[in-house]
Amino acid sequence: MRSTIFGLVLLLPAAALAEPIETQKIITAATGDWNGDGAADLAMIVETEPGSPMDLYFFLKDRDGDFLKPVGIVHDQIDGEWKDYDRPGPATSDTEPELTALPNGSIKLYIPAMEIGSERTNKTLTLAWRNGTFVVAGFAYEYWDYMDDNVAGDCDYNVLTGKGKSSKKLADGSTRQATVSVEGKVIPFAEWTPGTGFSACGE
Repeated sequence: MRSTIFGLVLLLPAAALAEPIETQKIITAATGDWNGDGAADLAMIVETEPGSPMDLYFFLKDRDGDFLKPVGIVHDQIDGEWKDYDRPGPATSDTEPELTALPNGSIKLYIPAMEIGSERTNKTLTLAWRNGTFVVAGFAYEYWDYMDDNVAGDCDYNVLTGKGKSSKKLADGSTRQATVSVEGKVIPFAEWTPGTGFSACGE
């Protein structure tokens, strides 16, 4: 995967990036048709520095010029664990986000729980190209506490329509199911706050 990504980056015009990207910092990438024009586009997650959120780069294929055109960089939205690639020893981490191209042209962004404390929350966002920007079309999460069997829950809802479903484990071990029904919103990914999603899900 990383060698393929490296090749894609080399194909970008020099003016496409404000500054060079160290290929060791590219965590993951996905190609798909984000804007529905039949051409292969690109999204990739890039590390910044230790302790800081990662960046998500978006590119659309310019069919006339036959190159990948940058259409945005979103900062401070993706948590993950620094790989220590610039230090001696294995450059690995246990918490890395993932990108997946969906059949409808949207992007699935999976952000696994950071291994801090006993309660963990995995988050998934669905990103879609709308009116010249990437927006959050869907939000989902699942949480649990590995020290308490009765602490767990999940939610999955469509941000654009405000509709979805959630569940929460109760103290007696039973599970309460609920319907999510809030006002639909169009929120650019750059302006997204997880609190919006958790609030819609009743957390």
